[in-house]
Amino acid sequence: MLNNAFTKLDRDGDNKLNADEFADFNQVLMPGLKLNDNGKPTVDMQARMDHNGDGFVDRDEMNTTGVLMPADMCDPSLGSIINYLHLKGDDAALRAMTMLESDAQDDS
Repeated sequence: MLNNAFTKLDRDGDNKLNADEFADFNQVLMPGLKLNDNGKPTVDMQARMDHNGDGFVDRDEMNTTGVLMPADMCDPSLGSIINYLHLKGDDAALRAMTMLESDAQDDS
């Protein structure tokens, strides 16, 4: 699921996520992150995944960083994460949902 989302959110197709692309990808990671009392993640996943410190997260860095996702969020079709983002309903989630959803429709 994460590899599928990575591909869809890598808008420039360079096989790495810049800060803007990662902001959308981070919405996909949210169900697996511990949140503080203000609803903010307790871990900066971009910093955690950017192993070489170049400001980008490439696919290898993502795949070698442990990310625990709820089992029901792991389908490769992205349907469950799209539903989650829709229900979350904030602007950032809806932006990521729209990109995943439009790309999913293009793939059909």
